[in-house]
Amino acid sequence: MGYSILELVLRALRQQGLVADVAYPGQKFPTISGPVSAVHIASVDRDNLQVTVEVSVICPASMGGTQCEVEALRVTEILRWARAVCVQEGCRYDGIAQVYVVNILATFTGMTEEDNCRIWAGFNAYINNQELTYAIGFTEEEETGIQAEYATGENLGAGTSQRKQGWTIQLEELIPIGSPEQAEPVGAFQLKVVTDQKTELYTGCRWTQIRREFTQRGIRRTRTGFAFLREEV
Repeated sequence: MGYSILELVLRALRQQGLVADVAYPGQKFPTISGPVSAVHIASVDRDNLQVTVEVSVICPASMGGTQCEVEALRVTEILRWARAVCVQEGCRYDGIAQVYVVNILATFTGMTEEDNCRIWAGFNAYINNQELTYAIGFTEEEETGIQAEYATGENLGAGTSQRKQGWTIQLEELIPIGSPEQAEPVGAFQLKVVTDQKTELYTGCRWTQIRREFTQRGIRRTRTGFAFLREEV
């Protein structure tokens, strides 16, 4: 599955000997004796597969603002090597905590396969238990008053029956340039969608339309189809 962007940033900084950890809640600053980097997720753009991480480089007042800016430049270069687009803000002084702070916004786009890291789209999708690595969107709509059609003699699965109900499903993927596309399933298939809250299983699925769009970020493949049965597992 790989690890998250937050873990990627912490790992990159720590490997260079820097002290880095997840940011304190509420912008609270810890008591420190040397420079530290506080990291948190600032924003997530799932449509464009972008995650922006904010890194606050914090230095004790005794180090001075200039040295804090030097430490921030070092952090910025490490993040750029990790393939982030960085914007470094100016140095400010927090009189209550008696520290200097420089904030850095580091934006990661797409997937960094070399680091075994992915931006999570909010769900995982599987067709016949094979994960769809590049899935970025999924929608469903319950349909009634229609009859699902299947080939004569096709096995619909235990516990199912023909009925005038089903689900229209749409699955969207953004496949990076140069990455292989997974083969389409043969015949009816099973689709599983897993989120933090629940797992939904769609059976008797068939695609009725496949659309491929070539973009600068890769191939956007949108598949629309029909599911005979839906259940939470």
